[in-house]
Amino acid sequence: MESGSSAEKVRVGFSIGEAGGVGPQLLLCFLGGEGWQDVLIPIVFGHRKVIERWRTHLGLRTLRYHLIRSPAEAKPDQLNLIECGEAPDFSIGKPSVQAGALAQRALIQATEKAAAGEIDLLVTLPADKTTLYDEASFPYRGHTEYFRAVFSQFFPLMVMVSEGLRIAVATEHIPLREVAMALTSEGLRKAILTLRRSLQQDFAIPAPRIAVLGLNPHAGEDGLTGDEEKQLLKPLIRALWEEGILVGGPFSADGFFGSRRYTEVDAILALYHDQGLIPFKLLVGWEGFQFSAGLPFVRTSPDHGVAYEIAGQPEVELASLSAAIWEGIGIVRRRRAWEKAGMA
Repeated sequence: MESGSSAEKVRVGFSIGEAGGVGPQLLLCFLGGEGWQDVLIPIVFGHRKVIERWRTHLGLRTLRYHLIRSPAEAKPDQLNLIECGEAPDFSIGKPSVQAGALAQRALIQATEKAAAGEIDLLVTLPADKTTLYDEASFPYRGHTEYFRAVFSQFFPLMVMVSEGLRIAVATEHIPLREVAMALTSEGLRKAILTLRRSLQQDFAIPAPRIAVLGLNPHAGEDGLTGDEEKQLLKPLIRALWEEGILVGGPFSADGFFGSRRYTEVDAILALYHDQGLIPFKLLVGWEGFQFSAGLPFVRTSPDHGVAYEIAGQPEVELASLSAAIWEGIGIVRRRRAWEKAGMA
């Protein structure tokens, strides 16, 4: 990476996630290494108690941090911290209601700053849905659901990304029995168009090829095992194709992945969470990352959860967080180029 001035560095905001989970550990280990200082300015939304607890636990006392009130005050070459509310009571490797409340506030504040253009990239560290969710203060089952509620004029879409594989999901964290009812022609159309535009502006693919998976076994077998393919998916795909959009399907998910047809397309739209994430994690492991297509700013995240069982252990795998950061910066730069070219 080439060295650059502070003005050229990418301002990367991190929402702290679950304080007792592996997220803060991964972040401090990343910042305790080399290579990022010439490229990015880290701005963490969290609390000093979390940073100090983890810094002591990891033996990273020399890792400096700087308390600031806004991203404009951020300094290069060190961790910049914006405190979000009260210090949480938490233990490493365990969930905490107070840590969940901090994760809520950190996500909300970081999102506000990203939407205002005060940070260039938002990286959300893993949160525990059981402590993040609160019917009164945060009635959302995950990050994407929150973004979709706040940015209702857009259509945020969860996309799992690795080198050569991108899988979006049309529905996120809902029970399997509700998936069929949640699928509509309008919603699927928005998902496909959002994915297509993101592939163009964020991944520099001029004419993206998108595959849509079927809902039922063997993609319905002409109505024998379900009629969503005949009644919903095929007419929509045909109409989009006639509009010049390179979309195909519906494909039987098992045959599609088993025959490696995923190597022939630029992205895949899965219809429910596990249909997309199981093959992604089997093929990629923990080296991919999550990306929110369709937002007015760039947001990425590691492709794993809080991992209490390994939080605090000496060796943790940084690959997914590193991908979320470095590839996120790449997306920021490609989107800027797209906008500069007048394509926005």
